[in-house]
Amino acid sequence: ALITLAAVLSVCIAKGAATQPPDGATVIVLGCQVKGDRPSLALAERIHAAAEYLKENPAAVAILSGGQGPDERISEAVCMQRELTALGIEEGRLYLEDQSTTTRENIIFSEKIIGENGLNPDLAIVTNEFHEYRASLIAKGEGVHSGSVPARTAWYLLPTYWTRELFGVLYELILVPKAT
Repeated sequence: ALITLAAVLSVCIAKGAATQPPDGATVIVLGCQVKGDRPSLALAERIHAAAEYLKENPAAVAILSGGQGPDERISEAVCMQRELTALGIEEGRLYLEDQSTTTRENIIFSEKIIGENGLNPDLAIVTNEFHEYRASLIAKGEGVHSGSVPARTAWYLLPTYWTRELFGVLYELILVPKAT
């Protein structure tokens, strides 16, 4: 039964990374660990996926979402801003959300920025492919329509992250109260 459950969830996770973002969606780049003032490997992957998408969609704007952990010199949002501007993305296209500490907070706090700035409420979520499905579940739970802009994960890290994500998806599906 556990193998079947893991297989079904794995299919959901894989399909989650293939969901196309809505046209004209606001990009939200989910934060990840910063090592001092440099992006971790996973965050660098997200930054590069965001830069590619933003270059392909020159009218798109992005919310860079991630706070500052106790071992980080700068917030994840500021780190992403520095890296994206260095990659040629205009700073005026980037909004900072630097208070969140979870994926749910990334979505909720970014919704506030969307409302305050009259941005498209549909999201193009940039995160690692293994995390896209759970991020979309959270967005849906918050009443947000979203699609995926998946960042590729280093092959040698994927098994660990994928296994961890199975538990995260189960948590979302079973333990998180649903709005009625």
